[in-house]
Amino acid sequence: MRENLLWVEKYRPTRVADVVGNEEAKAAFVEWLQSKRRTKKAVLLYGPPGVGKTTLVNAAANEFNFIVIEMNASDTRTEKAVKAVAGPATSFVALDTFSRESKGNMLFMDEVDGIAGNQDRGGVSAIIKIVDKSRVPVIMAANDPDLQKLRPLKKVCKLVRFQQVRIPLIIATLRKICQKEHVEAEFEALEKIAQNSSGDVRSAINDLQSLAERSKTLTLQDTVVLGFRNKDVGMDELLRDYFSVKSLQEASELLFRSNIDYDNFLMAVGDNLPLRYSDPVQLAEAYEYVSQADVFRGRIGIENWHLLRYFFNSLAQAAAVSPTTYKPFTLISPPIRVITLFWTKGKRTTLANICAKIGQKCHVSRQTAKEDIVPFLKTMLTKPRATELASWLELAPEEVEFLNKMSKF
Repeated sequence: MRENLLWVEKYRPTRVADVVGNEEAKAAFVEWLQSKRRTKKAVLLYGPPGVGKTTLVNAAANEFNFIVIEMNASDTRTEKAVKAVAGPATSFVALDTFSRESKGNMLFMDEVDGIAGNQDRGGVSAIIKIVDKSRVPVIMAANDPDLQKLRPLKKVCKLVRFQQVRIPLIIATLRKICQKEHVEAEFEALEKIAQNSSGDVRSAINDLQSLAERSKTLTLQDTVVLGFRNKDVGMDELLRDYFSVKSLQEASELLFRSNIDYDNFLMAVGDNLPLRYSDPVQLAEAYEYVSQADVFRGRIGIENWHLLRYFFNSLAQAAAVSPTTYKPFTLISPPIRVITLFWTKGKRTTLANICAKIGQKCHVSRQTAKEDIVPFLKTMLTKPRATELASWLELAPEEVEFLNKMSKF
């Protein structure tokens, strides 16, 4: 239901004019999109997170009747993966292009700066080929376009720079939302939220909802919590509170103020969801939100903590799929994966030692030894001269026995 949506989704702009700030960038993008003779087949929108890049693409698609085919380039790094998604989206003109209602597809590749990581295997070159052959508009977004691997990509794109949204514009946006949500807010409180967001409109709206949705009033004193969000609670206590929330707002506040290992908590939520939701439809919806949270956690990594609020938002939605159906249940804690890793630590250590010995003798990495040599080594150790092979690899008798008993690699 729309009234249960996060405000950042509820008030997401549907027209270009409604996107807050960056007027020059908006105008440049629209001019490129509407041009019938583009000098560049692709456009790269770049700037800090939360300033409206993705919002502008979706608003323009809605206003000018395009169908957005979206992919996240940081999750699709290899040439094969890029071609699998982007190739079909850009190679054909949709049938409904010939109707008045639609102008066809536009391909939107978000976070292309993430493709320049160590795992990249031809992803950038694949994107350049896609752009060259594309029959539809290709739009990319990046937070940091100055990476070395992105330089070839920038040559085939029109560059459109986004700046941090100015504080007065964020305040004006928050005031409009307050009017629509019937929230009485002090100007000083809205100013504090805007300043705390560092130009990120999404985070400002999320903070506003977190502070004002329940009481429908907001004072400067209420914003003090923005600087003190952590509360030391254990995993079990947090899980119990999380699964028993009565609303999306309560779930958001709980997570926003918690201080827990995010990876372990995410795994624990996934383990316990089948116990929380007995209805398959509700369970599927909750897992979809947890999946989104997992994606954000991966993008956060160890440094992109500005995305943490979106991780929390997705987890909050998973907890609030059906608040009225909650019944107490016995929690699975710690996460099953953590328990499994604990009991298999000895086996994993033994296998790692074996792979290290193979790698040293065969001049390959441990991973290559594990994937390409160990499966065959088990068979070879059952053949004649197995003792000589084990001696050459310097395998201890218990390591040979371990390999002979392994049923899975």
